[in-house]
Formats: sequence, structure tokens, C-alpha cells
Amino acid sequence: LVKMSHADAIMKEISSDVDNFYNLSEGHIEYINHLFSEMAGQMIPPPTVFELLGVDPKSFAGKVPIATKEQFVNAIHKSIDDSDTVDQYKKVLNNQTTRLSHAKKVLGEIKDTVNSFHQKVGGDLAKIEGLFCSMAPEPNTGKPMPPGMVNALLRVSPEAKTCSAEELLACFERNLDPSDTSEELIKKINQYQP
Repeated sequence: LVKMSHADAIMKEISSDVDNFYNLSEGHIEYINHLFSEMAGQMIPPPTVFELLGVDPKSFAGKVPIATKEQFVNAIHKSIDDSDTVDQYKKVLNNQTTRLSHAKKVLGEIKDTVNSFHQKVGGDLAKIEGLFCSMAPEPNTGKPMPPGMVNALLRVSPEAKTCSAEELLACFERNLDPSDTSEELIKKINQYQP
């Protein structure tokens, strides 16, 4: 009888948690990066995550980087140390799955409000920056952002002066906090008069 390795034994216990996270993340490497960073207790640089997944970042030129289920499962398997426990992995997978499902739910509820704001300002980055500043937590509420920050948040080129409604929504999705509610966000967006 072949003895199961420690990593195999953990994978067996967490397989449904792994599935849930993968399905919600749709394989977006950005979310996988958050997951591995939480596991490591520090921000892992994207190149390391690409390497762990066995993915060439260049293959995504201009597209959203996505990992296959197999790449994701293998990366988790590779990252399991002998001292790791099932609970450790379950906890992080559940945290990240909760964060993602919360973000998707809230996003569904604020989508119309975000789209109409985008339409009203014509995607103007200066006005979107104003909105973001008005929404920033204390003590930064209303304070201007460092130059180029809004472009980085929206993932648009440094020269861009506008963004699409999709880019604005994706930015909200990436930066949603588990404590954010759609009521609160809608109120803040509607209160902000560009």
C-alpha cells in the first residue's frame, strides 16, 4: 500500500474548499495571488505566483491572466509544507471565498449605480479620482491621491484620461472590503457630486 504524502492527505481534505474558491475566482490569477499571499502572511509578488502556477505571464499579453483548475490545484499541492495543517488551508480558502462571494454579491447590487456614475462623468479619471477620495477611509477622506494612483487602481495606462465602465466596476470588485455594504457604497456614490 502506498502511503499518501502529507500534501496528498491535505489536498483530499480541502478539495471542496479548493473547488469553491476556484469556481468563484474563475481562475483569475489576481485572486489566486491574494489567496497565496494570505497563506504566506505577506504580499507575494505576481511573478512568484505565475511561477508557482507554471504559467508564462507573457502568454496573456493584454488579456486577464487566468489559471486552469489543474494549474491551481497543482500550485496548492506544491505549496503545502510538512508542518502545514488542513485547518490552516481551510481557513484561508474560506476567507478568500467569502471575500470573493461578498464582492460579487455587492457588485451585482451596485452595478447600476456605478454604471450611471460612469456615464454621468463620461469615464473621466479626474472625476472618478474625486469619487475614490470621497470614499477613502479616515484620515484620508477627501485627500487627493498621489499622481498616477487612480490610473494604477483602475489598471489603465498612465497616459489614460478616461476608463470604461467595465474597468471601473472591476476596480470596485478588486478593492471591496468584506465590511463594505451595497447600501453604504450606493449612498457614497450618489452623494458625490462631481
